[in-house]
Amino acid sequence: MNANSIQKMKDLGMYRNQYFKDADCFDCGHKFKTSRSARSANCPACGAYISLEDVEINMNATQPVKTRGDVIIRKRGHLSASSLQCRDLRCFGNLEANVVCSSDAIFKATGTVIGEIRCRRFIVEKGSDLVFKNPIRAEEVEIQARITGNVFSSGLVLIGANGSVNGDVTARSVSIEPGGELNGAMNIVRGKPATRPPAAS
Repeated sequence: MNANSIQKMKDLGMYRNQYFKDADCFDCGHKFKTSRSARSANCPACGAYISLEDVEINMNATQPVKTRGDVIIRKRGHLSASSLQCRDLRCFGNLEANVVCSSDAIFKATGTVIGEIRCRRFIVEKGSDLVFKNPIRAEEVEIQARITGNVFSSGLVLIGANGSVNGDVTARSVSIEPGGELNGAMNIVRGKPATRPPAAS
């Protein structure tokens, strides 16, 4: 790779993104960049400690999770805690916690989820059959399996060909593919409903 190519990558931000990742403070909400390999950081604005560790749960866990890394709950994993805060969540097991994801919450599981879900993108993959006891709040929603629960989105809700929602959907727009089902009220809102939580303390 010659110097011109490297300079172009730097200009486009690719060089920077390869070695840095975005983080934001739980306490004050300040957004900043940190080393991609860092496991923790202190907020440049308020000095608060922030974990950047990825967390894997493959057994019973009862401690709240608070990280700007990713969390994966394996099939045998069961998190029963007051809260789960992370970047991306992938859930194949059991979850009882109020969830705040700064990015995606992806579910491929069966059973009952207890706790409110707040995230940027909410996805339920094929093969799932889930009951959400508390509201789901996201900017984008994609349902490719059967769920029971109420969905609130500030953007699009997509119900795929194998998707089924037993509950009410409130969103800017709703798209239901042939074969998909919505068994509940559809509320189309023109303004943006509040889906993003305030910065967690």
